[in-house]
Amino acid sequence: RAEEKQQLFDDYESQQTSEAKPLSSIKDLNEDQHRFTYVSVSGQFQPTPVLLLDNKILDSTVGYNVLGFFQPDSPELPVQLVNLGWLPAPTFRSDIPEVELPKGKLTLTAYVYFPSQNELTRNAFEYATDNDSVRIQEAAPKALAREFGTTISSHLLLLETPKDIGWQRDWEPQVMKPEKHYGYATQWFSLAVACLVIFVIAVIKLNKQSKKEEETQ
Repeated sequence: RAEEKQQLFDDYESQQTSEAKPLSSIKDLNEDQHRFTYVSVSGQFQPTPVLLLDNKILDSTVGYNVLGFFQPDSPELPVQLVNLGWLPAPTFRSDIPEVELPKGKLTLTAYVYFPSQNELTRNAFEYATDNDSVRIQEAAPKALAREFGTTISSHLLLLETPKDIGWQRDWEPQVMKPEKHYGYATQWFSLAVACLVIFVIAVIKLNKQSKKEEETQ
């Protein structure tokens, strides 16, 4: 697991110095080869729906990630699901924030991210009564495509630029660091060694006691 997490961080770091590749130029986009690939795409956001991905915590504050459908200019590209960043949740759970997506033609740069594609995923959609926001529990493209009757990309785009649109963003992988995995492994290995030493000492003592009993008989 530590090696898998390290590869995840390595993939992210390797893209920090890369030039954005036109999304339309990448064929057979897949998780094995293109995780966190830095891309560019031009088009515009569809005004609705505005998706609020629930239970996202930043600096101990609960909030949402704002997702929108982006229609590329390139006809060969499907609608792209774009994560525009984090915003804090209202005080009351019953309040679903009203959010307006950026308007007009835009050129985005973003990191490619592959969320869950579980066929059995059944997302929960909570529609606001007074605005176009929809609260969701998972950013699962297939479930979203079924709900909104459209074809969307099997990946997300994590928005990088323009910096002046969207909300607070930090796309470093939010998973346990490899060092913690190594630390846990060291703890369990040490515990196993300690148990083995105790077992060996106990066996030696039992053998000595048995020999003494045999000698006294």
